[in-house]
Amino acid sequence: MITEIGAFLHKGTGNKLLAQLKDDKRVLGIYVEAGRTEDLFAFREFGSASENDIVTVLVETKNADKIFKLITQKADLSEPQSGLVYQMPLHKRAS
Repeated sequence: MITEIGAFLHKGTGNKLLAQLKDDKRVLGIYVEAGRTEDLFAFREFGSASENDIVTVLVETKNADKIFKLITQKADLSEPQSGLVYQMPLHKRAS
């Protein structure tokens, strides 16, 4: 089974994660997109909004907890309103 690990992080953090995880054999895929949010981060560059990276990492479920912990450490989520990381299983559709 596959697990998705998603993260909403400060702009630039997603590309750093991509560079650090792209050669990790446990990672099946990693994708980084850009977005804006109004309530996730304390620092806001654009008045009421701040830019953020939306990161999606696909891993086998057996590796999910280790990769999740690694991402939270690399993303430096020690301060309030510094980002968000979650994980959820992806289920195969029955044919």
